[in-house]
Amino acid sequence: MSGKNSKKAKRNGIFAAVWLLLILILIIVFLVKKDDFANNLKSTNFFERVVGSTPDFIQNYETKKKENKSNGLLDVDVAPVPGQKETQDPGTYDLDDLASEQGQEQAAESAAEPEKESAPETAEQSKAKEEAKEIAEEKPQEKKKAGPTTNAKLFFVQVDADGNVNRKSVVRQIPKSDSPLTDTIKALLAGPQSSEKSMTLIPEGTRLLSATVRNGIAALNFSEEFEFNAIGADGYRGQLMQIVFTATEFATVESVQFLIEGQRKDYIGSGEDVWMWIGSPYTRGSFN
Repeated sequence: MSGKNSKKAKRNGIFAAVWLLLILILIIVFLVKKDDFANNLKSTNFFERVVGSTPDFIQNYETKKKENKSNGLLDVDVAPVPGQKETQDPGTYDLDDLASEQGQEQAAESAAEPEKESAPETAEQSKAKEEAKEIAEEKPQEKKKAGPTTNAKLFFVQVDADGNVNRKSVVRQIPKSDSPLTDTIKALLAGPQSSEKSMTLIPEGTRLLSATVRNGIAALNFSEEFEFNAIGADGYRGQLMQIVFTATEFATVESVQFLIEGQRKDYIGSGEDVWMWIGSPYTRGSFN
């Protein structure tokens, strides 16, 4: 009987030792992982479900924050690139706060712009602007390079002290072209220059409409202004003489047939006393 009791006592001792070992292991594990255990017991409400209430030490337990340990080998401070703003980890932003920050930055930039615009100009900047303005004003006044020219002999008149009308020839340079007779007559119609000290008897506003030469006769077609001269007979005679002598300077022209607005007329003038015959060609001999 005593043998059975001793065996039973031995089994109970082993059983108790095993339980004691398990309890010690649990205690050690709890001490090592107490933060995790406490958090799990607190978050799952273990005691409240099993016992009905959570112990105060579990309810009030605060988990200690773990500090990141580093061996120093991977800790690298990144230096900002020259000329580039430092950037930081943005983390989590509130959208309203982010919009407010951007609005403040834009307002600061807008406030800075008027200061730049209102900055006074330096003396060098003002001088540079004036020089640029002068250059811009001079460009439109630059004359184009003159092309080839030719000498044209034009006939005007002078009035002497006795009132006599005399011819006066001047030589003027005009642009060279394929229509030298037309260009010369147009230069004559433009009138004398101040340096030429002469006058014209051709009615103001007269225009050359066309010019053709055939068989030594130059048919010169004038506008209607050529038909009436305010000076009278001397004026008519003088205007015809200026045209004939100027046109016959060309070797191909021996005489001039006058036309008015494309029509061949017998007379020009406004009355019997001042009418001038133009029904036939005029030569230089017509004025001797």
